[in-house]
Amino acid sequence: MCSKREIPEGPALPAYITEDMVQTAMDMQEEYGHPAGCTIAQIIQESGADDTPSALAARDHNLFGMKWDDYFADKPGVVGPVEWNTNEEYDGQIVGITGTFIAFTDDVACIEFRSSVFLRSERYRSNPLIQEAIETGSSATMAQGLYDAGWATDSSYVDSLIALMDEYDLYRFDK
Repeated sequence: MCSKREIPEGPALPAYITEDMVQTAMDMQEEYGHPAGCTIAQIIQESGADDTPSALAARDHNLFGMKWDDYFADKPGVVGPVEWNTNEEYDGQIVGITGTFIAFTDDVACIEFRSSVFLRSERYRSNPLIQEAIETGSSATMAQGLYDAGWATDSSYVDSLIALMDEYDLYRFDK
């Protein structure tokens, strides 16, 4: 689906963020309204480890740490479930768990899935902050909406995403 458009100038992104990822984030913004700056911030937050991607991102192309549900089995680009050890925050405590995550054919399929399937579920689609983010093109509001709808257990998730948006001037990708 990637329709090539000019990528706005700004600070260099981490080395594992490819032009295809950025183009697909902008395509998903065009098609579904999900602000591209927030999409890219989530990729950096969820799959980055300095200048290399996490194992989940590199091997299974899950750039967002999305967990498995049997409903996803026949969706385009989905390979299947995979188990990974991860940390979750519950009541202020960090707990190690084994989680079942989605494996994808490639990075583009993962980004497309996030917008076309995951964020279209009732949980996210009906969230007022996500609706506002789509209407206004605001990555910061999208980050707040994702957390509000239960995307992450980390209490500092929104602050982390906004810090990344500021550091890399990711707002330049929003409409």
